[in-house]
Amino acid sequence: METPDIRQARVEDAPAFTSVIRAAYGPWIDRLEGLPDVDAGVADEIAHHPVWVAAQPGTGRIVGGLVLHLEPGVARVANLAVHPDCGGQGIGRALMAAAEEHARAAGYRQMTLASHRDMTPTLRFYRNSGWAETGREGFRVFMVKDLD
Repeated sequence: METPDIRQARVEDAPAFTSVIRAAYGPWIDRLEGLPDVDAGVADEIAHHPVWVAAQPGTGRIVGGLVLHLEPGVARVANLAVHPDCGGQGIGRALMAAAEEHARAAGYRQMTLASHRDMTPTLRFYRNSGWAETGREGFRVFMVKDLD
C-alpha cells in the first residue's frame, strides 16, 4: 500500500474516522474495564479542534486519524487511531508528526496524552515514539513528550 496522505480532517470525514476508531479499539472495547467512549462526537471534534486523517492515495479511504486538544499551556492528544488492517505502516507516527508540528508552530512546548494501562501495544508505541510516563490513576496512564 502507498503511504497515506495526512491532511486536516473535514466534517464529512467524521463517519469514516468513526469507523476507523471502532475498528482500532474493537478488540479492546469489551475486554477493558474503564475504557471511555472512544468514538463519541467525532464530527464535533473535527469542528472544534485540530484533527488530521490519513487517507489512501487514489481511493481517499480514511485509515487513521488524530484529535488534538489545544489547552492552556499544553497540547493534548485526545485520540489516535489507525485501522488494524494498516498497522505497522508508519501511519500513527505520521499523524503524530503532523500534530507535533502544529503544536510547535502554535507555541506549545509539550504534548500530553492518557492511555489505558492494559493497552500494552499502544503504550509501547508511545514509549518508542519518545513519550515518557508521568503517572497513573486507576486505568489511565499519563504521558508527556517535550517538543523542544
